[in-house]
Amino acid sequence: MIKISHLKKKFPNVIALDDVCLEVEKNEVLCLIGPSGSGKSTLLRSINGLEIPDEGSIAIDDEIIDPHDEKKMCKVRTKMGFVFQHFNLFPHLTVLENLTLGPIKVLGISEEEARNEAMALLDRVGLKAKANEHVNKLSGGQKQRVAIVRALCMKPEVMLFDEPTSALDPEMVKEVLDVMRELAKENMTMIVVTHEMGFAKEVATRIVFMDEGKIIEENTPKEFFANPINERTKDFLSKVL
Repeated sequence: MIKISHLKKKFPNVIALDDVCLEVEKNEVLCLIGPSGSGKSTLLRSINGLEIPDEGSIAIDDEIIDPHDEKKMCKVRTKMGFVFQHFNLFPHLTVLENLTLGPIKVLGISEEEARNEAMALLDRVGLKAKANEHVNKLSGGQKQRVAIVRALCMKPEVMLFDEPTSALDPEMVKEVLDVMRELAKENMTMIVVTHEMGFAKEVATRIVFMDEGKIIEENTPKEFFANPINERTKDFLSKVL
């Protein structure tokens, strides 16, 4: 579904991606883990075209995407839901307005259809009663669930999560991870940048460990956590588990 080939990206004084090659299959839940600054978020943002790599290519459904072609990138982005660390909702709009804006403006569906689908998804995540509230009145966990629903309203083929729980208070983390667990059970293709090792161990079909812009190790969760091979991986896991 997604094929990343020899991706390189350099910022001033930092090599963010160093010859990264990775394939993501349909229905896979891939968790990207590693220390801060290891390139995880840059890789995720490159898939969505929010970062433009210096070298390499990304193909989606066997078609190489051109990040410089904004018209084609807009089309590619409609296939992807992106959930950010800090929600990125419109604070001056209600929950329902946040959810229906994209489907109406981008997908061209009717206001009634957009509203009905949004309400059904809000019901699934336990927020139907909040539909007409402004998002600035919601808790962090509620905002992140709304952000996930907003992405789902665009009917994506793949969901990209960039540390979706790192800005939340600990008691709010579970309600967001529960929504993500349900998506995984429904075979949604997901790429998740996360520090939640328990979630990665339980939900991922594959773990990818990155450090200093490189993929150091990848394996099934069972093998990755029980029998890490690389010394850098062992050192990282010894500090986070």
